[in-house]
Amino acid sequence: MQMGRAPARPIVEKESKVEENYWCFLKKPNNIERPRNWVRMAGIEVYSAYFDDRDNSLFPRNAAIQILVMSNHSIESKVSIYCNIFTENSYSTVKGYIREIWQTGWDPRDSFQVPSLITCPISKRISGSEKMSVSLTRKKCKDNESAMKVIMKPNESESKKKEVAVCVKGLDYQEDISNRLLEWIEMQYLFGADTVSIYHFYLSNETHKVLEYYKKDRNLNVIPLSLPPGNPNEPLERSTFLKGNRPQKRRHELLPYNDCFYSHIHTHRYVLILDTDEVIVPVEFDNYGDLLQDFESKTAGLRLSSISTRNVFKFPSNFTLFSHYHYMISNKKRSRKTSPKGEYGKSFSSTSTVATVFNHFALHKLSPAVAKSQYFLASEAVKLHYKSECPWESKKECHQLQYDLIDDTSLDRFERHLRNRVDKVVKELGIKK
Repeated sequence: MQMGRAPARPIVEKESKVEENYWCFLKKPNNIERPRNWVRMAGIEVYSAYFDDRDNSLFPRNAAIQILVMSNHSIESKVSIYCNIFTENSYSTVKGYIREIWQTGWDPRDSFQVPSLITCPISKRISGSEKMSVSLTRKKCKDNESAMKVIMKPNESESKKKEVAVCVKGLDYQEDISNRLLEWIEMQYLFGADTVSIYHFYLSNETHKVLEYYKKDRNLNVIPLSLPPGNPNEPLERSTFLKGNRPQKRRHELLPYNDCFYSHIHTHRYVLILDTDEVIVPVEFDNYGDLLQDFESKTAGLRLSSISTRNVFKFPSNFTLFSHYHYMISNKKRSRKTSPKGEYGKSFSSTSTVATVFNHFALHKLSPAVAKSQYFLASEAVKLHYKSECPWESKKECHQLQYDLIDDTSLDRFERHLRNRVDKVVKELGIKK
């Protein structure tokens, strides 16, 4: 992805006035759609809506509904969006605040579908409601036939947050990836992830068999995903489209990332966005929770947004003899070079301070007093990136990355436990080794 010359948008919002229209007379929509289904409103595609009462600088005295949408072009600062918020007995109409989940400096072209977060402040008079739905319009006080159900905050009895939830973008594989995926899922739970959420377009029956096992026996969420209307959604055609439209694919990925982030803002302290060929290994500690708490103690004066782990590549080589279900732990070599900060890293993003996330780090912050992304030392954590070939972004240094190798011992102390866990699942599922 090339850096453009367009100026960067603000990532922290100044306080905005709540603009409520008190004299609207609205009919309650007949159709209340479930979230994570595309619903067209106000000329844009709405995907999901979440209740958010975290401290923030945008509407500091109001809770809000955070709505994730896709539009055919940039809508930030270009259109006005009004939110009709319905409770069981009342409603409120307010002006929404739009933040594009993209930086023009990454690619300023406005020729793609782009994801945005629309923030709808909730009027104090209805903020105590337990059920809400929301519709969007381009004009004040306009009825809409459909609204989307808002995902509300869990019961206070579950208020103590767990440590880490892991999120995976929309997987799209015609081939069977069950063997590699099984090992990767076990690795996340071994390192202390409480929940793993996997979004998917198309996966084989064998792969679904593995996912169904973890849905029943572990905290694995499996979320079917489709592209917004107007895009191909027949599996083979969609696959071809995504592979051939890299800039559009990158923008589409941001929507499930942020949906996953918002689904955990009330339940987990950090959200980790990973691909299934990536593993973050705690070096000094045995799990993510202890790793993060130690980092927080070392940076006690900072309100953290995201904590990033630097990347090293691992390629198949003549030094690697790996079995079918133990590919990651059997690959004992890595590139000598560690990627520079800001390249290929992945981050734990704080649910207390972050408004939107990007693939590699937190994007929008909830308030000004939040630190920029911080980095683990190599002695604290490392990100292993298993690639079948050198990525095109690093083509100028591919020879060095692929052939200047050193021994990788980062997973050695976890190997026995992980092998046993993987073998147990393989046996229970009746999978042939």
